[in-house]
Amino acid sequence: MIYLASTSPRRKNILKKAGINFRVLKPAYQEDKKLKAPPSKIVQMHAIKKAESCMRQIEEGTILAADTIVSLGEDIFGKPKNLKNARFILGKLQGKWHMVYTGVAIFKIVGGQVIKKTIFFEKTKVRLKKLTARGIESYFKRINPLDKAGAYAIQSPHGGIVQEIKGLFSNAVGLPIEKIQKKMLNRP
Repeated sequence: MIYLASTSPRRKNILKKAGINFRVLKPAYQEDKKLKAPPSKIVQMHAIKKAESCMRQIEEGTILAADTIVSLGEDIFGKPKNLKNARFILGKLQGKWHMVYTGVAIFKIVGGQVIKKTIFFEKTKVRLKKLTARGIESYFKRINPLDKAGAYAIQSPHGGIVQEIKGLFSNAVGLPIEKIQKKMLNRP
């Protein structure tokens, strides 16, 4: 059995669309927003901590945990704290290329013990359209920015603010399913 250590509706949807049967576990871990490390390390550390926080809940199976952040140069953005913060983040990202990083931790558990860990990250390059302050407000009326890294929903049909993407779309949504299938499920 695969256990998704996330309550993210986007991650659940990606797994469902891939035809993967899973159960949801709620991680007992809050991301450390003060970590000082490269984005690729931060997302992997958070994914590991999420998986570890769920280990006692199962005896046998595979835990799949993930964490996503957005980076623009030295700036790292997770989920906004409030609408003011969301406006600030989207204001910084609009019109620019930025990176979306997702860290993944896969723990194979047998007899309550981890017998195998697979940890990796994926990055996707995204460029948003140029937006005015009014455009940002209009966008926030169509999507909720508060539960999304970078304050935008790349997968939303209501958005239309993404100009270009280079890399895995699923990664920019929050779960690089193509890589997960290769590493965890041994699918081509």
